[in-house]
Amino acid sequence: MTVSFVRNHILLLVLLAAVSVAASGAVPLCNYRAPNSDIDNLGISFSYHYYNDPYGLSDRDIDSGQLLLNYFRRHDSPDLGYDISVKNDMHISTVALSSFLINAQGNFKRYFSPDRPFFGIAGVTAKSASSYKTIGLFAKLGVGYGRFTDVTPLSKAIKIDAYLFKHGSITSHMEEIDLESLAHEIDNADTYKSMNALLGSLQDIINGSGFVRPSGLNALDIYKMAQIVQDNSHPRYCGGSFSVGLGYEIIDPMQESNDLLATASIDYAFTTTPKAQFLIRGDFSGAYNFLRTNQMDIKTSYDYTVTDWLSAAVAYSFSRETWDGVPTDKHELSLDVTFTPVKGASVVLSMHFAHEPYYLEWKQEIKFQIGMKLL
Repeated sequence: MTVSFVRNHILLLVLLAAVSVAASGAVPLCNYRAPNSDIDNLGISFSYHYYNDPYGLSDRDIDSGQLLLNYFRRHDSPDLGYDISVKNDMHISTVALSSFLINAQGNFKRYFSPDRPFFGIAGVTAKSASSYKTIGLFAKLGVGYGRFTDVTPLSKAIKIDAYLFKHGSITSHMEEIDLESLAHEIDNADTYKSMNALLGSLQDIINGSGFVRPSGLNALDIYKMAQIVQDNSHPRYCGGSFSVGLGYEIIDPMQESNDLLATASIDYAFTTTPKAQFLIRGDFSGAYNFLRTNQMDIKTSYDYTVTDWLSAAVAYSFSRETWDGVPTDKHELSLDVTFTPVKGASVVLSMHFAHEPYYLEWKQEIKFQIGMKLL
């Protein structure tokens, strides 16, 4: 079940990415190059269920909850880069802590040349779980290839172009060179004294394209441009990296002998339109007999903005720990659909499915939430 299940869900997310390729415009987002890129993502969820049957009609009372935390940050510059990730899955109750799994790691990269994607890497990983005898800790050294680029500035430039063309403010879509000029100024927004100064530069580029209507841009166009520039809710990234190395167990989580470990990791980000983003991240570590003792984590995600008022995101993660040839697998699949009928109001449908060791069926959780921002 596990191998085919992982393969089928990854293929599904790749297919979704391919759909976004077919629907993309003529401007290749991944051609944009930013000198510095930052990728970060934080997800936190908590659920608690209490049920007490005073008449004893049910099989058992329920008094349990779950805390999930997933944080990731990556920084890339011409000379160096780093990434930090923390993952926590904890099942709790008022009586006792039932189970938990915590993984945290940090890596530092030094590029051999500012204009080449080859790098050396050093990192530390710590892990703890209710099934471990102690905290696990190991360090690693390795080499890798690849870079990541934040293409959000070009994504915003394309959104500005699409809005102006849709509302007749420009007679034709701007050329790629003009869009890249807009993206460059948006990327360097911190160098401007004010938002009005930045908008003035953007307006000069748009006017220079030769496609602006005779009456020029109006106040509503400038206001909408400011909204797009300041909206950081949908970052977009491109690129990928792969690294291999050797690590040493400073502390073995099962209190066995400290092993020399082989490590590998892969990251990939892809987008062709401001509406979509595909991400994948995978880590593997194993002892010299890695077929019998290893750990693997894979997470893929895809989000798509259908319209200004409807967006969807799907994510799948798979983790496997193998001790003495016995694998323990865990699957998680989530789908979030967000409906925004008016500004400040949102309707969210969240579905989360998980399959853990020793469970015959998938755990299912569905949430429906309506919210409104009043101030």
